[in-house]
Amino acid sequence: MVALSLQKQYTLGELYSLADQCSHDYPATLARKIELLTEVQVILGRKAAEAVREYKRIYAERKHVYAEAYIAAENLREQRAELAVIKLRIQEADAEADKVRWSNAVESNDQVINSLKYSLKVLLAEYGSSASGIR
Repeated sequence: MVALSLQKQYTLGELYSLADQCSHDYPATLARKIELLTEVQVILGRKAAEAVREYKRIYAERKHVYAEAYIAAENLREQRAELAVIKLRIQEADAEADKVRWSNAVESNDQVINSLKYSLKVLLAEYGSSASGIR
């Protein structure tokens, strides 16, 4: 079976929509849902990594601007340097919030996948026991 990402590039919304359409009543459809949510996990992981990169980039830029403003100031250096980085601090806070949001999404999706794996295991056991009872 070819991985979804090799067939077509799905958006998060498309993958979640496809996963929502999968029934929990049958092992094959539940396994498909797990597969789709695993693809979601890959995308969420990339988004989380991008958010961390952006946060660290803004942090480094803020430190750089602060240092330049501090060196350039003749008096009240710390205050002038802080004033020079106010907008960057706001951007940094927004980037940190995105970083946390994407990291939480990765963790949450991972919990859903683990729960579905357990449900699949139980469902397969039920199918196995009902199949052996028919004999």
